Amino acid sequence: MSRSIEWRHDNRRLVVPVIIIEPGPIVGFSGYRGTALVDTGSTTSAITPRVVKELTLQQLGKRPLGSAQGEGQAERYLFRIAFDPPGAIVPEFPFLFEEIIGFELTDSFQFDALIGMDILRQCDLVIRRDGFCQLSFG
Repeated sequence: MSRSIEWRHDNRRLVVPVIIIEPGPIVGFSGYRGTALVDTGSTTSAITPRVVKELTLQQLGKRPLGSAQGEGQAERYLFRIAFDPPGAIVPEFPFLFEEIIGFELTDSFQFDALIGMDILRQCDLVIRRDGFCQLSFG
């Protein structure tokens, strides 16, 4: 069964509400609720240090990372991303993606996460010039 979320972009960037959940056996959908920047130019998703601290995620070691700011080393973490369909008439469970290994963003990043192609390649993304956006998955 395919599911989707819909929202409006601001003509500058795509920002969606997400739930970031720790890896491992899932006993609920509690996690860090925040916003994520949708970035089709990023191969890997990422989270901020505040999310890492809140979820007490374990470091997996640093790896090279190329970004708009240049080359550097970034810490990696195992986590899950979930989309919670807003405004559903009948309450639905959030859609939870498989665990991913993502990078830690800098403290100056203004969103809680970055959704990269590791998640987006599992979705259909629609962006219309009138501001409508839709992300379908599942």
